[in-house]
Amino acid sequence: MKNKFIYFTSAMDNESFKSYLEGWKVSPNLSNQNFHNKLIHSLALTHDIDVISVRSINKYYKDNKLDSKIVRENNIFWKYPVVSKDKIDKYFKLFKRVKNISMQDSELIFVDVLNLSLLKTAIKYRKKFGQKIVGICTDSPLNISFLSKGYKKKLLELGRQLDAYIVLTEKINELYNVNHKPSVCIDGINENTTSYLPKEIEGNYIYFGGSLMKEYGVLNLIEAFKKLDRNDIKLIICGHHLQKDRLYPAIDGYENIKYLGPVSYKENLALEKYSLLAINPRPINPKIDLYSIPSKTLEYLSNGCVTVTVHNGLLMKHYEPCIIWAKTGNPEDLLEAMQRALNLTRTEREMISILGKNKAMQYTSPENINKQIDEELLSKVLLDK
Repeated sequence: MKNKFIYFTSAMDNESFKSYLEGWKVSPNLSNQNFHNKLIHSLALTHDIDVISVRSINKYYKDNKLDSKIVRENNIFWKYPVVSKDKIDKYFKLFKRVKNISMQDSELIFVDVLNLSLLKTAIKYRKKFGQKIVGICTDSPLNISFLSKGYKKKLLELGRQLDAYIVLTEKINELYNVNHKPSVCIDGINENTTSYLPKEIEGNYIYFGGSLMKEYGVLNLIEAFKKLDRNDIKLIICGHHLQKDRLYPAIDGYENIKYLGPVSYKENLALEKYSLLAINPRPINPKIDLYSIPSKTLEYLSNGCVTVTVHNGLLMKHYEPCIIWAKTGNPEDLLEAMQRALNLTRTEREMISILGKNKAMQYTSPENINKQIDEELLSKVLLDK
């Protein structure tokens, strides 16, 4: 049976997001866009989705205001309320704007629990129209360094008041789902991509795309690549959370290391696909690893990449034979893992790529995630309305 759902998010349709990216003076976080966009498309395989996308702008965005618009993509309606940099306008007029453009006869509300204004709006909406709320929990707010203590506390307080949960780890479920509501744990979502943009980087290269904060390993990766000492191979880096004062000095003087800035989802997939190997240098951090699965690694696997990453208990459960593992995120261990990956024969590369892609699709394809959410979560939540 096809149902109608509202989905509160800051994610956008792909074309709108591409235009939105052009307005930033610094690169925004792409992981939020990618995950929620894919989850929306997964749900839309069997349901009608009314997406209420509240775009975020601040002093680093070129415009003071973004006008409202609606974009239809088959049975997904992307609805964008007016947003501005004015905080009073942003927080006190949002519910009214959302109410005026949303499907009020929808069966359920989905909401990103890491966005406080969306969380507050969803709870107001439930109070007004009676729908249950499914919280989408991709990380612990306690792991997000740039949030204030008060903001984190409020996110947890409101996030624990919802009616069901989609989580990425069982520890996240324990954190939010204190009232033992229906929940489902998924590994992530990845598309079975078959067509790509043309190759833009000449020659052979190693690819990393993701968070550029020091704690996620990019500086150790650069140091390891320098020690690799291969003039015939480049290191291509893309991503968000750029720390210029750290990244640029680390790259300085090495022509074979290129930082391309933030790229679109399709550009990122093409860069992964044509790489000699794709690497996620995220180091072992028990605090982070309990609440956050390395989704970038799963994206590499689903894209058929020869994949290098650091030991991670959650990933090793399903993907141990599909990955070239580094013992730690230290430069020496990253270097050793890259060397092992580069020494694979053509047959070994093909075998590990096919195995990784098949395994990732088994657990994270949109079709399988749709089925898992329907069977393990929605059947219970909708039945109990």
